[in-house]
Amino acid sequence: MFFFYFAAVWIALSYSLDSLIIYSTDKNLQINSLQNILSSKLSSENSISVTWIDEKFSDQWIQKINEKWLVIDLSSNLNTHFLLSQKAEDLDFVHFIIDDYNESYHKWTYSLFFEKVNYSKAIVNVLKNFDWASGVFFLSEENWFLKNIIDDLLKNSFSYLIIQSSSNTEEIVNKEVFNLGTNLYYIFTDANTSWKIVENLKNAKLLGSGTSVLMSHESSYNLTLEGSLIIAPKNQIFSKSKEDYVANQILFAIQEISTDFNNQYELRQVAENLCTNHFCENSFSVLNVKNGDRVVIGEAFDSSFDNVTFIGNSQAIPISKKKVLEIGLNSGIHNPNGVQSYPFNTIEFAGSNLAISLINEGELGILDNFAIQGNSFDCGSTFVNPTFQLNCFKQNISNIGLIFIPPSGTPVLQGIFTTFDKLNVRVPQIASRIGFDSFSSISKYPLFARVSYNGVYLASLVVQILYTLGWRSCALIYQEGAYFVEFANAFVAYAEKYNINILNDPASRSFPQATYYEGLKANYSHVFKEAINSNARLIVYVVSINAASDSIKVFHSLGITNGDLLFCFANPGTISSVFTSSAKYLAESKEIATPSIAFEPPGYTGEVGDMVANLLQSRYNIKKSDNLIQPCAYYDSLVLGALAVDFMINRGQDYTNATRLMKAIRKQTFRGCSGKIQIEDGTNNRVVDLVILQNAVLNKNTGNVTISDSAYIKPLGTTLLQILKPIVYPGNTTTVSLFRVINGKCPFPDNKVRTFTKGRYLVFGISIAVGISTAATTLYIWHKWWNIKVDKLTEKQEMSIEDIMIGATVIIELFQVLAMGPDLAPISSLIGDLGNMVSLDLNDFISTKNGVFWFFLDAIYALVCVWAVLSVSVLLRIDERFPAVGLFRLLNKSAYLLMPIIGNLMFIPIVSLLLDVFICDESIGEDFTDSFMIKDCYQFCWKGEHIIYAAISAVCLVVYEPLAVFCRPLWQELDHFVHVKYTPLHLMVKTVFQVSLIILNKTVKRAQDITHGALFTLIVIIFGIFGFKNQSYNYPRFTWWHFLTMVAVSWSSLITTINIGLGKTTNPLWVILLAIGWAIIAMVGLYVQKKKYPSMLYRKNIKDTSTLFKFAFTFSQTRTKVIPIKEFEK
Repeated sequence: MFFFYFAAVWIALSYSLDSLIIYSTDKNLQINSLQNILSSKLSSENSISVTWIDEKFSDQWIQKINEKWLVIDLSSNLNTHFLLSQKAEDLDFVHFIIDDYNESYHKWTYSLFFEKVNYSKAIVNVLKNFDWASGVFFLSEENWFLKNIIDDLLKNSFSYLIIQSSSNTEEIVNKEVFNLGTNLYYIFTDANTSWKIVENLKNAKLLGSGTSVLMSHESSYNLTLEGSLIIAPKNQIFSKSKEDYVANQILFAIQEISTDFNNQYELRQVAENLCTNHFCENSFSVLNVKNGDRVVIGEAFDSSFDNVTFIGNSQAIPISKKKVLEIGLNSGIHNPNGVQSYPFNTIEFAGSNLAISLINEGELGILDNFAIQGNSFDCGSTFVNPTFQLNCFKQNISNIGLIFIPPSGTPVLQGIFTTFDKLNVRVPQIASRIGFDSFSSISKYPLFARVSYNGVYLASLVVQILYTLGWRSCALIYQEGAYFVEFANAFVAYAEKYNINILNDPASRSFPQATYYEGLKANYSHVFKEAINSNARLIVYVVSINAASDSIKVFHSLGITNGDLLFCFANPGTISSVFTSSAKYLAESKEIATPSIAFEPPGYTGEVGDMVANLLQSRYNIKKSDNLIQPCAYYDSLVLGALAVDFMINRGQDYTNATRLMKAIRKQTFRGCSGKIQIEDGTNNRVVDLVILQNAVLNKNTGNVTISDSAYIKPLGTTLLQILKPIVYPGNTTTVSLFRVINGKCPFPDNKVRTFTKGRYLVFGISIAVGISTAATTLYIWHKWWNIKVDKLTEKQEMSIEDIMIGATVIIELFQVLAMGPDLAPISSLIGDLGNMVSLDLNDFISTKNGVFWFFLDAIYALVCVWAVLSVSVLLRIDERFPAVGLFRLLNKSAYLLMPIIGNLMFIPIVSLLLDVFICDESIGEDFTDSFMIKDCYQFCWKGEHIIYAAISAVCLVVYEPLAVFCRPLWQELDHFVHVKYTPLHLMVKTVFQVSLIILNKTVKRAQDITHGALFTLIVIIFGIFGFKNQSYNYPRFTWWHFLTMVAVSWSSLITTINIGLGKTTNPLWVILLAIGWAIIAMVGLYVQKKKYPSMLYRKNIKDTSTLFKFAFTFSQTRTKVIPIKEFEK
């Protein structure tokens, strides 16, 4: 049962209107106040009598409406509206309400209020006129409908807050609204709540010049906010309360219908004319509060408004803009002492300025409602000048901002901390390139963090990596700055722990800061002489970016030349500054400081690093190739601070609180320009997850220095050191040399090296012996076992993986044969490199000096052992003899997979590398033991471990070659999926052919290039003709293309040999001739193939690619698929 309380006012008009009844149970209306307002507004001349009735809704109560023509229903209950709407139809009276009209109501029901959609459109038109596309709406529950309608009409970025009378508006404003960063406010709540909201906005200093407040008429009852705007129904612009508003609407209705009419139907016609679409309030006015009065400045649907005064007595329309967050950027280039200025500030701030731009452009997806402003000012100095800093920061205290990015330099930062304490400045500082260990302490520096690495920890990593690389001694030079001294002391302590001997005298290891070349040479040359006289090859260099180039110049002036020293730059950023195009002594650095190494924090890492690098180049002309990591670090510093602010905003926290903001900074983890950025728990340090070992190498052809990443150091990883590519040391070697040696590629002067005739004869003798034994063994095996023929491929077969492998072998062997021929590098380095790659000619890819070659040789030994075991397991059929032993089955299966690779494709690389052990035809003396290996001049021959390796290599040749010769044709006979087969005779001849080419390459090529080229060409032609005439494959198409590859090799050899005879010229004509010849060969091959050699292989469409992978990597000898008989018959 529904209970309603109604107050009825009986109005008897002096005109033809018989009576007016008003019902109300709206708890939000004060009935007594409404009665008083109506009484004061109704004229006594109308003789209106008012009767109040307080009864429960019932049929008897309804009878009082009988014969009344007009009912105004002030109830807020929809059910009551509906019931009275039905009675309006039954009893023939006109029904007015003050809510939305519902389609379910009777057609004689009308609303004295406005239509919600029309009201929303009026608000939208006002917003459009002022070009306000953002801001925050404060909406009561009754006005929440505005959100969907306004969003649908404008489709812009407004924020909406639902506000109830019980809401804590102060907390909402101070947290949520403050963090939205807007300057436009739209208030549509009840009068009391709107008053609180405005007061809270004032207290939060969010109202002022450049801001605006737009309110509903209901929200403005208790307010006279100067410069605010009010949108109100046209007939209610001066209402002072809700009751006043309702009374005015009732009077408006009475006045409009107080005309003569004869019956209720005429009354209804009056109502129809009064209202549109059942709503009687259709117009809205816009008011502006000026000097305490509400002034109408136009209609809501007007195209413009004139003479508007906004908050702060401003005539300018507030622009829809984001709140500005200021971040201080201190340049640190000014030097009050008049010494050299710091050279990198424009480069460093390119990184922070780029971050600001990307945030403001919305590219990083943070602080969408805010704009970042970087305040660059000059209060830093190369040296601490307390008076200068204090005065400068006093003048720029407003520029320090929400977060401060300090300059690089430990003394400068210490001075800033002192200055901020004196000025009582409390803002978080995020440093980019500060490694001083004392700054790690949260208790000492609670408002500080850094994206750079702690210097003491970096010193420990430097020692560990040098030890891992094999360095056991070095010299140490450092500057007398706080960071450098701290780093040097840590380095000495860790070096002692790892038994690395620091050779130079502790008393002569350092020089002061702000000392440049002239001063260093005049007053501190003893420091550099001590390092030179210590005979150390490695110089651990802990100096500033400014001093690095000057101090290298001192070394150069003392007679150090290229290859004498290896500089290890331990201060981040030093190596790039030394070799940048603007470096002070670039020529000297190129001459004596290449190669060099450096320990650097990561820069331009991953997708973010690539993006930053590209944008720095396009916007600031800073190239990634310059290896300047400063912009990268400053980018990360600013993004870290911005992320922390965004983090607090999203949680409604006060980001202006320095302590809380610093806590938020410590919580952030993200991928920045320099990799993962995260502040270590309990310290101010960045978590060290990666340090890069860089290697600077001079390209003598171009004169440019390339700084590349040679290794990753991962303290948190499972492996500390990850080598990316061999580290190049002085002498262009990858071998660690603890003490200085004579400059050169080898550990002896070049002028002492001569051709060792005895050694060359020995090489010829060994090679000939290998060739003869290979020919004899091959002939015997062919005659004994493989003098058979294979059936020609006459029917089409489905192409197998094995067939594809044989096809690929033709191409791979083409480049292997090319690598054994005349040197193609002067004509085409690409083709030469491909050949060297597939033939495992290591010299063209890595340095094999000082023992490195032996590691690769050991790998070949292991491979030969594996080959021997697999071959024996197949030949003796061990898996069939011992079927219960799983290991034997595995060996057999592995053999079928590896036989074509180790026995065929790897034949040339294995034999070639084994023979390299015996090539010792250069020497520094007359004895065999004075000769050295061509592959590694640090290894002398025919003594010590060389004899052991020579013996093992000989055994490997004896074991490997016969098994390879026998098993080459065996594999294709055992594998039933091989359709394209070699003829055994071809495989036998190919073995002799390959060994002959290897022998020529190791002997004749080293003595007579032209003779080698002629012999090579002749042998290739003979082999090609032989293979074509005797059908090297059972598939004529493969035979044809094998022949063409030999023709291509012959053409290349011929061109190369002629080029050698003419002095190894690099004229592009040779490349063109080579390309034309290959093109003609390819076209002829395709033409003849089309005419004479039809395809005998086909491939099925493989719908499931996993089938291919299973097929390719299975060890099974047979591969079957069981299918239903019916499917087979189809």
